[in-house]
Amino acid sequence: MTARAHAIEDLWDGWTLARTELRAQLRRLRSDRRRLLATVVGVLGFGAFLGLSFVPGAIAFGSEFGEAVPLGTAGVALWTVTIVVAYFGAANGFNQSQVGTVAALARTSIPPRAVSLGRIVTQTVQATWFIVPLGALLLGGVAVGGGPLVAGAVLLAALPLMVVGLFVGRVIGAVTRYGNERLQVSMWVKALLLLGLMGAIFLGTQTLLDARYETGTQFAVGTLVPGTPLQSYAAVVFAPFGTTPGPLGVVVTGLLLAAIPLGVVVALKLETYLLVSDLGSDASTTGHVEESYGVPRVFDASPAARVGWRYLVRTRRDPRMLAHLTPLLFGAFGLAGSAFQDPGLLLTIGPGATVVAGAVLAGSAYCLNPMGDDRDQLPLLLTSTRSVDVVLRGRMVAGGALGTVVALGIGTPLAVVEHDPGYVLGQSLLAVLLITASVGIAVGLGAIAPKFERSEYMNVERAHPSQWALLGFFFGGMVVAVIGFVLLATTLSGEYLLPAAFGWVLYVAVLGVASWGGYRYAVRRFDAFSLDDM
Repeated sequence: MTARAHAIEDLWDGWTLARTELRAQLRRLRSDRRRLLATVVGVLGFGAFLGLSFVPGAIAFGSEFGEAVPLGTAGVALWTVTIVVAYFGAANGFNQSQVGTVAALARTSIPPRAVSLGRIVTQTVQATWFIVPLGALLLGGVAVGGGPLVAGAVLLAALPLMVVGLFVGRVIGAVTRYGNERLQVSMWVKALLLLGLMGAIFLGTQTLLDARYETGTQFAVGTLVPGTPLQSYAAVVFAPFGTTPGPLGVVVTGLLLAAIPLGVVVALKLETYLLVSDLGSDASTTGHVEESYGVPRVFDASPAARVGWRYLVRTRRDPRMLAHLTPLLFGAFGLAGSAFQDPGLLLTIGPGATVVAGAVLAGSAYCLNPMGDDRDQLPLLLTSTRSVDVVLRGRMVAGGALGTVVALGIGTPLAVVEHDPGYVLGQSLLAVLLITASVGIAVGLGAIAPKFERSEYMNVERAHPSQWALLGFFFGGMVVAVIGFVLLATTLSGEYLLPAAFGWVLYVAVLGVASWGGYRYAVRRFDAFSLDDM
C-alpha cells in the first residue's frame, strides 16, 4: 500500500475508535443517572454560571465596535482564549494513563498512529462539552452589543488561536509527561511544583484583575513581546470594521495559519511515539523498592491507630491519594492571594482559616469514600473480618492526624502572635472539636453513596470521592466552623455568658450526635456489604 493509502486507513481507524469511545461514554452516562446529572450540572455550571459573569463585559466589548475597535481588549481576550484552550490541550496531553475503555483492543488491532488520532478526536470532543456553552454565551453577549457581524468576526479571530492553542498545549503536556516518566522525580516534588505553578497563575491573574479595577483603565497586552502580536492580528481580522492592518499583523496571521497543520503533525507524531514507548507501564518501576516505615509509639496504641499510620505511609509514598482535594486548593489560593496583598491578614484571619482548613482536611482526606478507595482489598476485607470498623476508624485517625498538623501545628502558633492566651486556648479546643466531628460526619457521608468505579482525575486513576460530597462537606464545614468562632468570640467578650453556654452545649451536642451517627451508619452500611455490591 502507498503512504497515502496508509494515511487514509489510519484516518478511518482513528475515526472509528473515536466514535466507538464516544458512544461508550454516552452509554455509561445514560445508564447512571447520578453521573449524568453530575455531568450536566458540571457543564452548565462551567458554561452558564462562569459565562454569565463575563456576559456584561462581552456586551460592552461588542458595543465598542460602533465607535472604534477596542484592540487592547481584543488582544487580552485572544490571549485568554489561547491560554484556556492550551490548558485543556496540555491536560489531555499529560493525562494519557489509559486509552479510553478499549485500551487493550485498540493497542493491538489498529496502528499506533490511528490510536493517537482517535484519542485526540475523543478528548477534543470532550473538551468542547465545556467550551461550547461558555463560548456561546460570550458570543451571544458580543452579538447583543455589536450585532451578529461583530460576533462572527470575533469567532473567526478566535478559531485559529483555539486550534493552535489546543495542539501546542497537547505537545507541551506530552513533553511534560515524557520528562515526568523519564526523570522519575519524587511525586512530592512533582506535587510541590504543580502547587507552585497553580499558585503563581492564580496570583498573577488576581494581580492583573486588581490592577484593572483599581485604575479603571482598559485592558491591554503589555510589551512583553514587541509589537503586541495578537493586537496586530486582531487588526487584520477586524479590518472590515475600520482597523488598519500592519506588517506584523499579516506575519502573525500567516504564522498562525501555518502553525495549524504543523501542530497537528507534531502532536500526532509525539503522542504516537509515547504510545509505542508505553510510558507509565509497570515495567518502568520494576525493581524499585519503597522505604519501610516502623509504627511510631503514638500510633501503636490500637489496631485502628496502626491502620491510620499505614494510610499516612501510603500517602507519603504516593501523594496522588489526595488528588481529589484539588478543588479545595482554590479556596487556599484565595486566602493566599488576600494575604499576598495584605500580609497582616495572616495574623488576623489566618489562625481561624487554618482551623477551618484542618477540619475540612481531616474529613475529606480519607473519609469521603472509605470503601471505594480500598476496592482492591475489599474481597479480603469482607471475607476475613467480622466488621470494617477498624478500617473506618483507621481512616478517621489518619485524617485527624493531617487535620491536627494544620489546625494546631500552624493555626496555634499564628494565634499566639496576635491573640491573648484565652483566645489561643479556645481556638485550640475548638479545632480539636471540629476535627473530631469532621471525620465522623465525613465517613457517614462517604457511606451514603460510595463510588467503586475508577475514573481519571488530575492524571490519577482511582475511585475518587464524589465532587458533590467534597464541595458540600467543604462549604458545610465552613458554616459550622464560623458558628464555633462566633460562640468563642461571644464567650471571650464576657457578655451574654448564659446564652453562650447554652449555645456551646447545643453546638457540641449536635456535632457529637452527627459525628457518632455518621460513624455508626458507615459501620452498619459497610458491614452489610457483599462482593455483589461493589
